[in-house]
Amino acid sequence: HLDRINWATLLATALLLGAAVGCDEDDAIATLRIRTSGEGAAKTGYPYDRDGVSYSFVDGWTVVFDRYLVSFGDVTIGTLDGAEEVRADGRYIADLKAGDPVVLELELEPRRWDAFGFSVVAADASSEEVGTVQQADIDRMIAGGLTYLIEGTATHPQKGTLRFSWPLVNPARNTNCTNGLDGTAGVVLRPNATTDAELTFHVDHLFWDTLGTELAQLRFDPLWGANKDGDDLLTLDELATQRLADLTDPTGAPLLDENGLPLVYNPGSIPLRDKNLKEVSLVAGAAQAHLNGLGL
Repeated sequence: HLDRINWATLLATALLLGAAVGCDEDDAIATLRIRTSGEGAAKTGYPYDRDGVSYSFVDGWTVVFDRYLVSFGDVTIGTLDGAEEVRADGRYIADLKAGDPVVLELELEPRRWDAFGFSVVAADASSEEVGTVQQADIDRMIAGGLTYLIEGTATHPQKGTLRFSWPLVNPARNTNCTNGLDGTAGVVLRPNATTDAELTFHVDHLFWDTLGTELAQLRFDPLWGANKDGDDLLTLDELATQRLADLTDPTGAPLLDENGLPLVYNPGSIPLRDKNLKEVSLVAGAAQAHLNGLGL
């Protein structure tokens, strides 16, 4: 009899506790963890292998980055019907060469948040460092109001080695991002779970030979050809000397493509302020940011 009373009491207590602490989706929360990445290419350079595919320059150059800093922020998570919006107004500086740091975590209602946006913004005194960033680089970003600071070395077996240094002021707002994992709008947050949203930067864009497509070739010959002063440093302003319809090597001789024809860059339907290589790099660079890999 005593055993039966104890079991009955325990069962009743368990049912009461279950009612008190059971999962109620009305009270559930979800965590959105936002991180940033330049993928393997930012860390190891080109050639770069991913999922059995090799990404490389068609003209034989290899590229490694010393730093690939980006300034971003103004994250918004909302709904396309305008019912709700959460803003995280902070600004951040990350070096994509150094890793894939977590930027922030937000606790939100579990649901589909189909309006996700963020900006590439000018660095300023309010910018926070995420991950590993050298203080001298942070100071350069803030002093110049930069959106990107990209430096590295390009090497070719016949054409030598060339360093490049490109401080970019190139802000861009990304709104209503699709999710690169499944092509749907925004992100889905599950109750009592953590969902990752990666702000992915495709560093190959700066080397595209065609705008308005993800199927462009990667080339460095036209950038090498812009280095007319013969030193070992390629600056952003030197790229402005290369006309898209008259691309030349450092001596002024025409550059040829793989078929022996004059090499011409194609801006597609994208408007440019001037048809030179610097403007192509700026426009292509503005489209670097994605959500979860390929989300546009």
